[in-house]
Amino acid sequence: MILSLTSRVLVLGMMWLGLSLLKWDGAMSPLFWQALIFTAIVLVGSLMEQLFHYQGDPYILPVVQAIMALGLVFVVRVNPGVALHQFWWANIGLLMFYTVLWAIRDYRSFGRFRYIWGLLAVGLLLVTLVFGSEEGGATSSLKFWGFGFQPEEFVKLALLLFMATYLVENEELLRIGTVQWGRFSLPDWRTLGPFMIMVAFVLGLLAAQKSLGTALVFYLLFVLMLYVVTERALYLGISIPIFLLTGTVGYMLFRHVRVRVSVWLDPWQDPTGMGYQIAQSLFAIGGGNILGTGLGNGIGASTVPVAISDFIFSVIAEELGFAGAMAVLVLFLIVVMRAFVVSIRAKDRFGQILAAGIGILLGTETLIILAGVTKLFPLTGLPLPWVSYGGSSLIVHFILLGVLLNISNATATSSHSTKNKGREYAT
Repeated sequence: MILSLTSRVLVLGMMWLGLSLLKWDGAMSPLFWQALIFTAIVLVGSLMEQLFHYQGDPYILPVVQAIMALGLVFVVRVNPGVALHQFWWANIGLLMFYTVLWAIRDYRSFGRFRYIWGLLAVGLLLVTLVFGSEEGGATSSLKFWGFGFQPEEFVKLALLLFMATYLVENEELLRIGTVQWGRFSLPDWRTLGPFMIMVAFVLGLLAAQKSLGTALVFYLLFVLMLYVVTERALYLGISIPIFLLTGTVGYMLFRHVRVRVSVWLDPWQDPTGMGYQIAQSLFAIGGGNILGTGLGNGIGASTVPVAISDFIFSVIAEELGFAGAMAVLVLFLIVVMRAFVVSIRAKDRFGQILAAGIGILLGTETLIILAGVTKLFPLTGLPLPWVSYGGSSLIVHFILLGVLLNISNATATSSHSTKNKGREYAT
């Protein structure tokens, strides 16, 4: 208990120190009260873990809360006017996390609704395509009564559950195969059909929405989950020409894809126009040197377009330097690696696959986003989990975190019960 509370106090201390160094309205502002609510939820949540005898992974939640605290500070730094909304969503997300962690009696019940999850994913994308509004060149947002949300964020959760249930039911056939194609054995259409249809529908709808960054994340999620479960390099080999083919088609069909590739290859051909965003991002990152300019002293917050969401890492790298940027990467790496530890330790196959899928999703998102802002990869317009501004992303990633730690807690509880029964039997 002391270790848990100490880690939360350190996280909150980091957040309040960061806020105190920034210029905002002070103790009478709504932002101050929302920060207090966030503090109370974190501390009460830590006490609840002791009250309800949480036995799951002790590292993931404190690390995520550290990432979240850093994100809140930098959202305030970039745009104090909208930071209040981010605190709202952070507080709601934490409450939803604890609801998922404690209210789900048996996460394996999710596995009973395979086709429902698949239909939900396709349905959300269809509704977005028909009724959505365009942002950043992609039709990815739905608005109700003045509030907007990103349905594709919730599609991540539905697809993960669909994939986990599908792979549990068809693992052996996918691993061994029933149809011989020369030297290779592949599953028959009855086994592979639902998977291929789901992939085609989801990626096709995302392509129609021009949301190609999300399409890339989902494609990698499909391929990597399939490989992790079956351990067949054949699926990786098949995925590469498919990726190259669909990427080429996307490049030829969509002008904004051609622009992003052109900017990625040479942003300096038009540094004040199309290349302005990535050029300013590189200037900000390069200006941070080793230890950074100091919180609140960088220029990237005002010069980098969309710094509050897509390019918030550039601001972090400038003001905290290479050391701070690497610290953020290490925090994300810890979360991803611990997710795989949860997967390895899970007692049932569904829990193993679902936890691995969450780790793959978080790692893939982070890698693509950070590669984009550092010009290692074309820009995708995706938010950095728990850091970038955006309510939909926060809520969904906290739900995923709740599912992951629910699996971890159930595994630890099951192991503890088994040990106690063994002792009783021995006596």
